Amino acid sequence: MLFGFLSGAKALRHVEGVTRDLGSWARRYVSRRAPDTTLSDLIPRLSPKDLREQLITQMKSAWRAKELTPVGLPCGVITFDGKGTGALTHDACGSAQKNHRDDGSEYFLSRMFRAVLTSAESRPCLDQMSIGAHSNEVAEFGRFYDRLLKSYGGNNDLFEIVDVDAGMTSKGNADLIHESHKAYVMALKENQPELLAEAHRLLGNLRKPEAETPWECYKGRRIQRRFFRTTEIAGYHDWQHLKQVWRVEQITKDPNGKEHQEDRYFLTSLHSGRLTATQSLHVVRSHWRVENDCFWSLDMQWMEDSHPWCTTGLSVEILSWIRLMAYNLLQFARRRTLRKHNVEAPPPWHDVFSWVRQALQLESPVFA
Repeated sequence: MLFGFLSGAKALRHVEGVTRDLGSWARRYVSRRAPDTTLSDLIPRLSPKDLREQLITQMKSAWRAKELTPVGLPCGVITFDGKGTGALTHDACGSAQKNHRDDGSEYFLSRMFRAVLTSAESRPCLDQMSIGAHSNEVAEFGRFYDRLLKSYGGNNDLFEIVDVDAGMTSKGNADLIHESHKAYVMALKENQPELLAEAHRLLGNLRKPEAETPWECYKGRRIQRRFFRTTEIAGYHDWQHLKQVWRVEQITKDPNGKEHQEDRYFLTSLHSGRLTATQSLHVVRSHWRVENDCFWSLDMQWMEDSHPWCTTGLSVEILSWIRLMAYNLLQFARRRTLRKHNVEAPPPWHDVFSWVRQALQLESPVFA
């Protein structure tokens, strides 16, 4: 199944085809063709715990090999976000969230809480945890974060900054991060009204940014982002570890020249000298790598949210662990190894899938 994900298979029958066409070196790992029915029977018998240990081992190996070095920053940043892993007609795992479509029909959504190392060039996923039907990200953050620290070791340099969106912004979560000797960057919205009001008061009228991006073109529009910050909010509202508040102003110009301004605010326990203004803006922009790299790739390249290979028992979660290992491996290849030969951009996913299929059919593991 890992070979199938690595070669871009979209269904178990495609995995069967991959195992049928293996060359002699790959045949040592998969001794014969694996029928799709056999795979379907096998998947729900696998252990999510064992697969998680494999992913952790994979990432620790990449860490030792210097594959996870931060780019553009002096330290690592880990971003937490939740994601659905397939809308099913039944609650196969017993913990899916029940929802209704516009036409009134019901579906069940399995949700995963994921941690992505957004400071690394490859944007790999370090860990994930299932979110129950009656829980959410803010409630599960503490348990997930504690589990991740225990797996990777709390006192290490894998990451220094914990980045979360506004749904996870709470003093309890900030306390937890601070007590683990890490720093937080938390998006600030209406769920923290006192802090948001103070941030508006301190930064809302500033017009001279400390850093700004060049104008960029996106879908026919031009966009620029400007960065403002202050330390005057330090310790406000009983947040003793709070050191700064940031404002990122996004200016969008449409083809007619009309401008639209959007402001986003962030709380952080970072000391003002830890990151430059440009690096701070880089951290904010890197948050979206979770969606644009990891989640987009899983959905668009492997159809994680629309084409489950098997839905019996815990199969959706089990497959998600194997899929994440394949994603991490191919991201290391696309954004580090193969990019050395193509400095403009990483190679397209379909090219990488094709190269893997060709490699699996070789008679000898000798690669150019």
